[in-house]
This record gives sequence, structure tokens and C-alpha cells, in this order.
Amino acid sequence: MKKLLGIIVLSLLLSGNAYAGSVDFAVNISKPGTISSLLGPDLTIEILDPGSISSLLGDSETWEVVGACSNTPNLTVEILDPGSISSLLGNAKKINITNSSIFSADKTICITNAKDLDAETLKLLKLID
Repeated sequence: MKKLLGIIVLSLLLSGNAYAGSVDFAVNISKPGTISSLLGPDLTIEILDPGSISSLLGDSETWEVVGACSNTPNLTVEILDPGSISSLLGNAKKINITNSSIFSADKTICITNAKDLDAETLKLLKLID
């Protein structure tokens, strides 16, 4: 019995998804010109300013970004520029990013390619100040 328990614990520690239990999605952020952007993202989002009308009216979903992770991504996301035509047409899912433990988030995510992102994107995701 102890051997079986040891094997299970060891396999959990060695698997690439050991952290996935505490997040809803391990997200790969797709940047324009990359292979993942050419293949098409799973989801296109617009990150809202916390004071925006959509944010206040509840037309959006709230995500908590818990940080970077080494999990295998299970969702590829493209972040739209708020002034883009796609954003103006309303094709993107509207997302509020929170890092507050007071308000519950609809989804908890980690970023699989955080080291490849520029400072502006990291700020949008509230990974840096």
C-alpha cells in the first residue's frame, strides 16, 4: 500500500500539470506574428479598464492571474488593442483582471509564456506594476 501511495505522489510531482489543480486555465498569450497567432487563438479578449462602463455594468468576466506557470497551455488567448476594429465591433470577450482576494474571480489562470511577453502586456495582466 505504501508503495502505491509513493508511486502516486511521485507521479504527481513529476507531471507537468501539478499546478493545474488550482487554476482553471493555463494560458498561452498569442502575440501578432507568432505561430500561435497564425494558427488562430482559442479566444480573443479585450482587457477592460476597471473604471469602464462595461466593467461597471457587469458585461464582462473577471479573471485572476495567479502568475507564471510551466504547465502545458490548454488555452491560447489573443489580447486585442482597445482601439482595434475587432474591439470596436465587439468580437472579443471582455475581461476584467483582478489581483484582489476580496472579489471572487470567474476564472483563475496562470500564464505559460510570461517570460516572452513585453512589459505592457505584463502590466495588463497585473503581473508587474
